[in-house]
Amino acid sequence: MTEKDQENPEITKIKDFVKDGRIDDAVNIIALYLGDSTQDDYLIRLEDIIEMLLLLHGGRTVLRFLIERLIIDIPSLLENLSKQDSVLRYSFLLLLKTLCENECDLFLPHSEDLLNSDDPNVREAILQLIIFMSGGEAEIEDESLINKIAFTLADEQEFVVEKATQALISIGKKHPLWVTKAVTNIAKEDPENDMLKKSVDSVLKSIVTVEKIEEIREETPSEEKLIEREEIEIIDKELELKKKGIEIKKKKIELEEKEKELEEKIISEKEKTLKLKEEILEKETVVPPEADLIPKKVKKQLKKEESDIIDKEIELKKKDLEIKKKKLDLELKEREIEEMAIEEKEKALKIKEELIEKESELSQAEIELKQKVIKEKEQKMIESEIKRAVEEFMVTDDKEKDEENKTEKN
Repeated sequence: MTEKDQENPEITKIKDFVKDGRIDDAVNIIALYLGDSTQDDYLIRLEDIIEMLLLLHGGRTVLRFLIERLIIDIPSLLENLSKQDSVLRYSFLLLLKTLCENECDLFLPHSEDLLNSDDPNVREAILQLIIFMSGGEAEIEDESLINKIAFTLADEQEFVVEKATQALISIGKKHPLWVTKAVTNIAKEDPENDMLKKSVDSVLKSIVTVEKIEEIREETPSEEKLIEREEIEIIDKELELKKKGIEIKKKKIELEEKEKELEEKIISEKEKTLKLKEEILEKETVVPPEADLIPKKVKKQLKKEESDIIDKEIELKKKDLEIKKKKLDLELKEREIEEMAIEEKEKALKIKEELIEKESELSQAEIELKQKVIKEKEQKMIESEIKRAVEEFMVTDDKEKDEENKTEKN
C-alpha cells in the first residue's frame, strides 16, 4: 500500500473499525469507498483493501461479508481483470490466493459459469483460482466442475489449455479416479484432436503413478457392483423412511396416551366430587338437624377437593398458554431472522444500485463529452466548407470579371 493510501482518512477509519471488531461498519465504509472510485482506480482501491484486510485480525471475516453481500462481485471482478494487462491481472490473482485456499466456498459456485465465458482471459483467471483452491485445505469434489475443466482442454487458446492442465493435475493429486475418468471421456469425444490427446496424456502421466493405478482399480466399481450399491442405497432409504414413519406413529400414540391420561384424571376428579356430593346428600337425609358437625366437615372436604380441581385446571391452562407463547416467540424470532436477511439483501442491492447509478452517470458524462467533441468537429467542418465555398465563389467571380473586361476591349 502506498504512503498516500496510508494517510487516507477512510483507510485509517476502516482499519480502526476492523481492529475494534465493528465488522458491519467496516463493510459499509468499504462499500462507500469502492463506490466513490472511478473506473480507472477501482481495481487499485480494491487491491489495497484486500491487501490491508488480509493483514488484519478479523480482516478475512470482513472480506467474506463483502463477497457475500455482493459488494465485491467475483464474476464482475474477473470480467474487469480481463481488460487489464497480464502483469496486473496475475498480481491481483496472486493476492486472492490465500482467500481461495481458505474460503473456497465463495468462489466455487461461480466457477462453472465463468468457465463458459466468451473471454479467454476470464477462463484463464478462474482456472488459476481453481488451482489455488485445490492447493488449500478443502477438496474439490464436484464431478460436474471437474468435467467442465476437462472440457477446456479442447479450448482454442493455448494459455487456457495450459491452465486447465495444471488445474486437473492439482485436483488429480487428491482425486485421480475422477480426473482420469473426466479426461478419458473428453478424449473419446474427439479422437482426431492431437492437441487434446497431448493435453490428456500430460494430465494422466502427472497423476497416474504405479501406486495410484492400483488405487483406481480398487476404487473403480464394476457395473454389477454399481447396481448392487444402488439397490442397497434404495433399500437403506426405504428402511429410513419406514423408521421415520414408525417414529411418527409412536409419537402420535404417545400423545394420544397422554391425552387419555389427562382425560382420565379429569374424569376421576369429577367422580370424586360427585361421590362427595352424594355422601353429603345421604348424610343430610339421615342425620338430624341438631347434628351439624359431620356435614360441615364434609362440606369443607368437598370445597377443598373442588378447589384442587380448579387449581389443576388453571395449571393446565397456564401450561397451554406457555406452550402457545413459546410457539409465538419462535415464530417472531423466525420472522426477525427473515427480516434481517431481507434487510441485508436490500442493503446489498441498494449499494449495488448506487454503484450502477454512479457508473451510468460516468457513462452519460463520457457520452456528453464525446457528443460535444463531435459537435465542435462538425462546426469546424461547416465553417471550413463555407470558407472554401466563399473562396471558390470569389475566384469564379474574378474570372468572370476578367472575361467581361476582355470582351469589352475587343
